[in-house]
Formats: sequence, C-alpha cells, structure tokens
Amino acid sequence: MPEEKKPVIVYGGSFDPPHRGHAALAAAALRQLDPAFFYFVPGFRTPFKDFLPVPYGARAAMLGAAMEEEGFGGDARIRISPFEAQRRRVVYTWETLSHFRRLHPRSKIFFLMGSDCLEGFPRWRRPGLILRSARLLVGPRPGHEAVPGGVPFARLAGSFPEADSTGIRARLFLGGRPAQLRRSVLELLEKRSFYLSRERELLRELLSPRRYEHSLLTAELALELAGRAGVPQRQAALAALLHDCARDLPLPAQRRLCPKGVPLRGEVFREAPLLAHVWAGAELARKRFSVRDPEVLEAVRLHATGAPGMGALARLVYISDLANRGRSFPEARLVRRLALLDPEAAFRAANYVKLVYAFSAGGWVHPLSVALWNSLREEKKG
Repeated sequence: MPEEKKPVIVYGGSFDPPHRGHAALAAAALRQLDPAFFYFVPGFRTPFKDFLPVPYGARAAMLGAAMEEEGFGGDARIRISPFEAQRRRVVYTWETLSHFRRLHPRSKIFFLMGSDCLEGFPRWRRPGLILRSARLLVGPRPGHEAVPGGVPFARLAGSFPEADSTGIRARLFLGGRPAQLRRSVLELLEKRSFYLSRERELLRELLSPRRYEHSLLTAELALELAGRAGVPQRQAALAALLHDCARDLPLPAQRRLCPKGVPLRGEVFREAPLLAHVWAGAELARKRFSVRDPEVLEAVRLHATGAPGMGALARLVYISDLANRGRSFPEARLVRRLALLDPEAAFRAANYVKLVYAFSAGGWVHPLSVALWNSLREEKKG
C-alpha cells in the first residue's frame, strides 16, 4: 500500500501526565491499523477541563519517555504535534482535524479516543464537521459501553484500562507514585518538580512530621471535593498543602511576617496568637513559595477565621482543614460526610463547629469568624 494511502491516526488530549491507558490505546491502534503516521496532539487547554496542564514541552518529553519505555521509541511513524499548544488557547477537535486533513489530503484520518470520551461526543463543538474530517476510532473501556445513537465509529479490538487522569494527578499532588505511570515518566516529572513536588519538599522542611501529615490529609480532602466545588485540582492541592505553612514557626517569626494591615493585629497576638499563623502563612506562601495566585493566598489567610464573601477555593480549604480524615472528633466526621453530599451545607456546619469550639474554650473569637456566621445566616434567610 503506498504510504499516502495508509491511514493517519490523530490522538488528542491533555496527556497530563501520559499513562498506561494512553499507551494501551496507541499500541493497539498502531498494531491494528498500521498507519503511515500516528500523531499525539497535547492540547494547551481542552474545552472540558478547568486546569492548565504542565507546559507542552514537559508533556511532550513525558510522552516521548513513555513511548520509549513501551517499545515504540524507534518508530518513525509516531510524532508529537505542537499544533494545539502553539496556539495557546482552547483548540477544538474540528480545528485540529482540519489541520491534519490539509496535511494529509490523500489519507484516511482516524481520531483515536476511549469509549469514555465517546459518550460525550454529541456535546463537542461541531461534531458533524469532525465526522466529515475523520472516522472515530474507539477503544472500549470498562463501564463505558453506552454508545450515543447515530454516532458512527470504528472499534478497536480488545478492552482497555480506565483512564483516570484526575485520580492520577491527585495522587501525584500528594506525593504518590501511581502504578499507571511508567518509571521513566515518574523519574522525569520528579526531576523537573512537576505536580507540586518542589512545594512539598519546601513544606517538609518547615513543618513537623505531624503537621506535614495534616497538610497532606487536608489536600487529600480538598482534591476529593474540588470537582464538586468547581475548583481546579492544582489550585486546590496547592492552597491546602500551604494552609499551615507558617504554623510551626516561632511566634516572633510569625509576627515579623504578619502584615501591618491584619485585622485587629494587636489583639490577635495578645488574645489568640495561635491565629497569627494564617496571615504569616499567606506572606510565607508569597515570599518562600512564590505564590502569586490571589485565590490561593486568600485560602491560606482565611482557613481558620473565615470571612464574609470567601471564594470557592477559600471555602474548600476551610472545610478540608476541619474535616479531613486526620481529625478524629465526631463533628469533623459529620462535616466530612456532609461535604461529599452538599459542600455549602458543610461550609455552614464547619463555621458553626469552629465557633462552638472557640466559645466553649472561653477564648477570644476573631470578629471575622462572627461576621461569617452572621453573613451565612442572612444568606439562608434570603
């Protein structure tokens, strides 16, 4: 068969990170279709994702390492295309396929995907144009056997592993080594400090082992709740990991870090010095961890007191600090269960629990916490 008559396979996605599920689909497509070219197309940002993936160059390097370890390193047909990443915006599949149709006008184009992606295909931008540009090539994955009516596709022989990229990233953010990743990929991402590995190492230096474990457990719950709260994974993990970053600093060091504009700064240090770590932590996150995201800094600053008008990320960390599985008191377990069902109700409950504990201890309560309680009561009345 002349090379221009052989099919061309396009495989788009974030590949953040590339894992065994991606490799299994690619290997089967290469074996069964024997294409002239196989293009991996890492996107800059995909339409259905709320995160910015690690830079294209890094994902391309990880893809190359994964393919090398899978045994495809010398296969000249395999290309990693920068087409979408170079545009630095959301690029829709119809645009990508139009590009490859122009590049290979005499070849049949296949667009590779797992059956989990096929379920949502009717909601993609311009699905009719996609089907005119390419034939869908689908690898069946367990639990995703439903096929949208009227969507033609070619089925790859075999069954392919679940592609839980969200779960893999969550484990990486917590310092895990997911079995779905090849050794070469793990080595590369650790060497380049992706998925917050640099931040975790710095944090480990600042905190006691017990406090560091609490930070990991807070991040674990924040990642579990992030999707429901509409918060990007990396943002949730970073804010939760850093929320107590100043907690183990000596009080004089916390005082030096606290900005002059801290509400009731003098009373905080006189009546409730334990609270100082939240403002000190926001400054430490900015200075030592180079955090510039105002939402992350807000989450660190308000995780103990709360305040009216908190954003989604700050609310998420406020709940996760109280209710992570390292907290053994009954109210924490109740708030944790509630958070999995109704995050807004869990937020109100967390505020109530924190206030009750503060008042029952006979301590001074920061007015921000009381103001949050009053604002939530007004919201409920409205």
